[in-house]
Amino acid sequence: MNIIDNKWTFNCFAIVCIIFASCATTKNAEGQQKLPKKAQSLFNEGLIMQGYGEYQEAIELFKQSIKKAPGFINAYDALANTYQKNNQLKKSKNTYLKLITLNPDHFYGLYELGNIYFELGELDSSEYYYQRFLGVNKSNDKYAQNTRLNISNIRFSREAINNPTDVTPVNLGSNINSNDQEYSPAFAIDEKTIYITKRMGDLSDTRPNEDLYFATLNNKRWGKVRNIGSPINTIENEGAFSVSSDGNYIFFTSCSRSGGKGQCDIWITSQKNNRWSEPKNLQSPINTKYWESQPSITSDGRKLYFTSDRPGGYGGTDIWVSEFSNTGWSEPKNLGPSVNTSKDEQFPFIHADNNTLYFSSNGHRGMGKSDLYLVRRIDNNSWGSPINLGYPINTRGQDWNLVVARNGKTAYFSSDQLNGLGGLDIYTFELSNKLQAEKVNYLRGYVRDAITKLPLSANVELTPITGESSTITYANPDKGMFLVPLKTNIEYALTIDKNDYLFYSENFNMPNIQTDEPIEIFIDLEKIELGNTVILNNIFFDTDKFELKEESKQELEKLIVFLKENKNIKIEISGHTDNIGDSVHNMNLSKNRAKSVCEYLMDNQIGEKRLTFKGYGDTIPIVENTTKENRAKNRRTEFKIIET
Repeated sequence: MNIIDNKWTFNCFAIVCIIFASCATTKNAEGQQKLPKKAQSLFNEGLIMQGYGEYQEAIELFKQSIKKAPGFINAYDALANTYQKNNQLKKSKNTYLKLITLNPDHFYGLYELGNIYFELGELDSSEYYYQRFLGVNKSNDKYAQNTRLNISNIRFSREAINNPTDVTPVNLGSNINSNDQEYSPAFAIDEKTIYITKRMGDLSDTRPNEDLYFATLNNKRWGKVRNIGSPINTIENEGAFSVSSDGNYIFFTSCSRSGGKGQCDIWITSQKNNRWSEPKNLQSPINTKYWESQPSITSDGRKLYFTSDRPGGYGGTDIWVSEFSNTGWSEPKNLGPSVNTSKDEQFPFIHADNNTLYFSSNGHRGMGKSDLYLVRRIDNNSWGSPINLGYPINTRGQDWNLVVARNGKTAYFSSDQLNGLGGLDIYTFELSNKLQAEKVNYLRGYVRDAITKLPLSANVELTPITGESSTITYANPDKGMFLVPLKTNIEYALTIDKNDYLFYSENFNMPNIQTDEPIEIFIDLEKIELGNTVILNNIFFDTDKFELKEESKQELEKLIVFLKENKNIKIEISGHTDNIGDSVHNMNLSKNRAKSVCEYLMDNQIGEKRLTFKGYGDTIPIVENTTKENRAKNRRTEFKIIET
């Protein structure tokens, strides 16, 4: 089974192929004179060989049949068709041209000439034969629909070639690419390891061998790719995959694997102690008896986009999405007609911004066999109109599986049309502004015990204060390290909690953080013990005011939960200011701010006897009031354990 193709690219059983070929070559047989028996016999033998995929033998038999009967139209049709299957396009073209001199209105001859000239890049000739075909075919069948789409593609191609995008795709070089097929690049958000699918042989191989490979970045250069090995790779085909932001999970496609539900399924494996676990099938509702492949997991781990030919789509292969919750994966939803067409949409990639989707399609206006597009999310249930990425990113060939780095502009994709090392290679380039995704940074945190400094496994919550509304929860690995994506235009509240420990609070106002470098922090959690203190970094007041701002409530709700889970403790809420202004005024302001927090807690069923408040003004700074940043740190609200 082939991961990169849909179910219709399987080899037919011989009898099916023979029947199809017979139908294709007898459409225009009416009115022919009686054929010599030898010509008919050779023709029939050729059909059998074609059905078995023995194309060269079939070609010789059809040529012999034509020698016996020079006007044998069906033999010309079968010969041209076999050349086409064997990727001998010029010979196929010349044979079809001979055929239509014998029968100028040959239905399939005109249609296939349009296809072949288009694939050869001879757009004027392609459009000419397509128009002749439409003159013969008066119906609105699938051939007419494909022809109209291809005429539209021809006109788009002329415009795109005359107005190329200002990009220069660069081959990733021999450490990544080879004479085999390399495609489907993927990264964790730190972009220090590249994962690829490698397919031995060429794309025409009927029994490909596809495996996952990886390479690491050293001094800004990729090392040599290595087979990821078992238990991910098997003797069957694995590939077309996605890596979670933290690099600890791989969602991948495997075909004909023991335990699968259909032709190809999506599987998951996790990394622990630098070893990948035995993969698990995602099961229903994601996997079915149909073809599921090419997963892409969002940076928050909440949604999985993938390709399937299951019923309920718009035709061919469509892009679907499933959402993860406490009850598991939801019933997948089709992305709808703005993305999916009656043909094939494949290789979805959802950028770390969770709003920009890149995919390939042969059903939208494009340049060739499969073009790359982007579409932006309008809301949770709808997408905008697809944008073709243009020439030379898109070509007459297969342009697949584009992924974009967290900076929103550095892209990687596969192509077989850019003079690579062999077949499909992986290239990189910079997207133009209109094609870029939102820039995303990331936070790497290490959770430790404040006394022992040993790593702790804890619950991590990242809540957008501005721009979005949903809280993102992360499971912290045993080593106490977590990695979370941060959009550069959003302010976030980060909270970390663990049983028997005080929770930790931090604020990341990303628009004010002027760096492209990832953020790294060490979080020391303190035990719930007398005298220990927590700074509530996400309590907000307007300047010189003590009324709580709306965005403070997320932090306060966290404190309420903590107090309800630890019913025996009593706390002091304290307010603090910087040293700007009158000290007496600062003392009163800090007292009133602490009082506002205390009153909010009491209004939410925290008993008055468990709470006290106090203002300290500018008397207990945590850093010197020498800079704007330091003064902001000193303006804070805390709580301290005063009884357990």
